[in-house]
Amino acid sequence: MQLARRDDQPVWTDPETGYVRRAVSPPGSTALELVEVELPPGAEVAYPAQTYRFINQQIWILSGHLRFVEGEQVHELDAGDCLQLGPPADSVFVNPTTAPCRYLVVLDKLTGPR
Repeated sequence: MQLARRDDQPVWTDPETGYVRRAVSPPGSTALELVEVELPPGAEVAYPAQTYRFINQQIWILSGHLRFVEGEQVHELDAGDCLQLGPPADSVFVNPTTAPCRYLVVLDKLTGPR
């Protein structure tokens, strides 16, 4: 059993957007990874499709509102909503509001291409 206390969880802040990412899972844990994110008001963070090539991912909104652009699809997500991502696509996390958005990303790392 491994334990990751909050004070010991690595936190990274993007100096350009103010995006804050906390690695919640214990170090060296299994293929499952939990990441807590706070996206500041007005911030946008883009990821290319290849970022999602070897993972299944779900996004659970803890507070606020998130616009998640997945390829051609636009998902408007509010607190309590949970989205299972589809096949790899260029994606953008957008907070179009004046309040922070907090969400949990659940990553299930695959052993090969989907």
